[in-house]
Amino acid sequence: MTRDPTQKAERIRVWLGRAAARILPGHGFARSITVLAGGAALGQGVALLASPILTRLYSPEDYGVLGVYAAILGMITVVASLRYEYALPLPEDDATAANVLAVCLLLLCGTVALASILVLCWGREIVRWVDAPALERYLWLLPLGMLGAGAYQILNYWTVRKRNFSRLAGTRITRGAGRAVIQIGMGLTHVGPLGLVLGQIAGETAGTASLARAAWRGDRATLREVNPQRMWAAAKRYRRFPLLSGSADVLDGLVVQLPQLLFAAFYGIKVAGWFSLGQGVIAAPLSIVVDSVSQVLFGEAARLARDDLRSMRRLFLKLIARLALLGGLPVVAICVLAPWFFTVVFGPGWEEAGRYVQVMGIMFAARTAVIPSAQLLNILERQDLYFLWDAIRLALVVGTLIAGKVLGVAPVTSVTLYSLSMAVAYAFLAILVWIALRGRSRPPEAQSSDKP
Repeated sequence: MTRDPTQKAERIRVWLGRAAARILPGHGFARSITVLAGGAALGQGVALLASPILTRLYSPEDYGVLGVYAAILGMITVVASLRYEYALPLPEDDATAANVLAVCLLLLCGTVALASILVLCWGREIVRWVDAPALERYLWLLPLGMLGAGAYQILNYWTVRKRNFSRLAGTRITRGAGRAVIQIGMGLTHVGPLGLVLGQIAGETAGTASLARAAWRGDRATLREVNPQRMWAAAKRYRRFPLLSGSADVLDGLVVQLPQLLFAAFYGIKVAGWFSLGQGVIAAPLSIVVDSVSQVLFGEAARLARDDLRSMRRLFLKLIARLALLGGLPVVAICVLAPWFFTVVFGPGWEEAGRYVQVMGIMFAARTAVIPSAQLLNILERQDLYFLWDAIRLALVVGTLIAGKVLGVAPVTSVTLYSLSMAVAYAFLAILVWIALRGRSRPPEAQSSDKP
């Protein structure tokens, strides 16, 4: 008798879950971080192991095209659902959260349609501005990538609400593996940047179907409570997220992605390729910690915001101190070994990428220590402070890069200035989070209930 592959896969998943239960930490917060970080580590590990193969199949110019594509995709995906997904873990009842989920999916469809129009009408002008003409033939893939990445983004926060971190960890493995397999497979056929771009889309969207299937199976009754009136009420209740978080994340996307575009526009697609690989290889393992801690902190701190703000402040200080140590230790190794490491592992044409990584060490350390705590601003509904920080950071980073271009400094010097400006910005963010925590004596719901 033939066994059902779905049942077999489920038995394997249950067995892995029981095995993990005997190994992982018993405390809920630490355990959740370990599960998410473990899944992310495996996924990123696959991608990193594939990198030495990819750098021999693709040129720095190919990586430059990928970097520009990923930068544009990153900027438009942050507003795919206007950041309503941030509100998914917050409602006390699942029915309200389900209607927020429906709002997110509806907005996603609208923004993907808008992105399609923009690519159709102004695609040629976009690639001309970033000096990446080879990208023009792949711009039609942007709306497709946005749809997949946006759907994963939404379902990710629904799964965080359900505290199903093991399933999230599984999707992170499939994301890294899917990206590596497609990029290597297509690289062997010598298709150029198309292989990298399609692999990027696979990495952004893999796991979406799994999360959607789990949500429908586990919460079907709750999801059926969605209706237009409740969706409208939920959209109004959490309107601060698109008004402030959405606006702030547009700025955040610009700060994160504009350097890639500016390096391409100012110094050429080859420099952009070195910058893309260097930042990606080092940021990937550090992001495992940052993203995992951020998502688990969101779920944990949302409860503390309602019940115990003093513990929330202690959690912030402890997290900053521990992550500063964790982020600081790799900096020494990065600064000493990066040029040699990149030459040996990725090939002689990639030594310059190692020099870029060498000067970005301080930025990576500061980001690891501070960024997870930025979720506290969303929980405290202080998106105004996040918006202020992003505006200042955008001005600081873009101003620094433009000044470097005007002064005619070398690309590696421009990368150094970028790293220092980002480190200053992260220190300022930590100050803003502490101000928000000290200024909030009670959760937002309690304060609003006092109003007549």
